[in-house]
Amino acid sequence: MKTALPIITLLCSGLILSACHKSPEQEATKTDPQNKVEQQLDATPIKEFPATEHDSQDIEILVNFNNHFSALSDEMENEIIKMQQEGSLTPEFELSRRQDNIQSAFNMLKELDLHTEQGRYIQGLLYSSWEAQQKQLKENSSVEAKQSVQGMNEYMQAQKQLQHWKNQTEKKS
Repeated sequence: MKTALPIITLLCSGLILSACHKSPEQEATKTDPQNKVEQQLDATPIKEFPATEHDSQDIEILVNFNNHFSALSDEMENEIIKMQQEGSLTPEFELSRRQDNIQSAFNMLKELDLHTEQGRYIQGLLYSSWEAQQKQLKENSSVEAKQSVQGMNEYMQAQKQLQHWKNQTEKKS
C-alpha cells in the first residue's frame, strides 16, 4: 500500500496537469483581440505595379506628404495634451481639432500631383483610411473599433506599399 499511494498520487497529478494543459488545437483557435488586429493588418498583400519614369518623383511626393502631415498631427496632439494638462480642454474643442486634422489630410491628399498608378493607389489607401477615421469620429459607436482597424489597415497598407516601392526603386538606381 505504501508504494501504491505515491504511484496513485503521481498518476492523479499527471491527469490533473494534462487536463489543464491546452492542446495545440486549442491554442491555435484561441486568438486574443491583439492577434486578430495584427492578422487583419497583415492580410492585404503588397500590390505589384510596373516601374515608370515618374516613380522616384511620386515616392518623394508621398514621403514629403507623410513627413509634413506627421508634423502637423504631432503639433495638434501636443496642443491637445497641453490643454488637457492645463484643464482647459473641452470635448468639443478636441473633436473640432480632430475633425480639422482629418480635413487637412483630405485637402493635402487631394493636392498631391501624382503621375503613377502606384502613387494614386497609395493616395487612395491613405484617403480611405482618413475616411474611416472621419466616420468613426462622427458615429463614435460600438462599431468604432472595427472601423478603426479598417482605417488602420488601409493606412498600414499604404505605408507598406510605399516602403516596398521605395525599396524597389532604390535597387534599380
